[in-house]
Amino acid sequence: MLMKQKGIILKSVEYGESDKIITILNEHGAKVPLMARRAKKVKTGLQAHTQMFVYGLFIYNKWRGMGTLNSVDVIDQHYELQLDLYESSFATLCAETIDRSMEEEEISKFNFDLLQFVLNKISSGQSAQLMSIIVLLKCMNKYGFSASFNICAVSGNTDQSQLIGYSFKFDGAISKSEAYQDPHALQLSNRTLYLLDILLKLPIDKMNELKIHQDILDEMSELMIMLYREYAGMFFKSQKLINQLKRLELNDLDK
Repeated sequence: MLMKQKGIILKSVEYGESDKIITILNEHGAKVPLMARRAKKVKTGLQAHTQMFVYGLFIYNKWRGMGTLNSVDVIDQHYELQLDLYESSFATLCAETIDRSMEEEEISKFNFDLLQFVLNKISSGQSAQLMSIIVLLKCMNKYGFSASFNICAVSGNTDQSQLIGYSFKFDGAISKSEAYQDPHALQLSNRTLYLLDILLKLPIDKMNELKIHQDILDEMSELMIMLYREYAGMFFKSQKLINQLKRLELNDLDK
């Protein structure tokens, strides 16, 4: 049966000498795995069209099991993401987080909208790191946990100006007056916690131009990755590349 569906490439894996297996997240929010035969051969025209983040109309045959890709009518290749390794790595973290949050037969229109939103924002010049933080925030419940950033988990104090970190001992933000109860709490600025709370609660269709200082972004990223590791046991492959790039950047600064 010949199928036509719009979607975004969520995953692309090399298979054998010349083939690829791609997974698209279609416009309805379902994951569709496809065999792209000879996609690694330049002459087929599929090499560029089966890269990560390509948004297009995918035409494929499907009977039982995995479909076979025939062609792709590209709508947006998100070519900019292929040129910047730093942005590409954060965009890959977005895709990996969404991919691993879904069961194989699950359908989530929100996940498609979320992925399309962050890719468009990154392509328009918004921080790729910030977009990864938004995805991590929006997907927490899919991984079976939640986090509160606007109230002290120990005293219940709602004065956000008094919050100075996140306590894994008490599973929430912790205020200055209660910090002695958890000396191992992750120290954060109250602005970091305030902005995490805003981004968690704000619908993506209400997010316009977002600008956040790099120091705050780094604190946000550190906490979100720790939350996923501690509460869901998740280790993201794309985060390893991000960490390597950061170490290289620090080494260059030290020279």
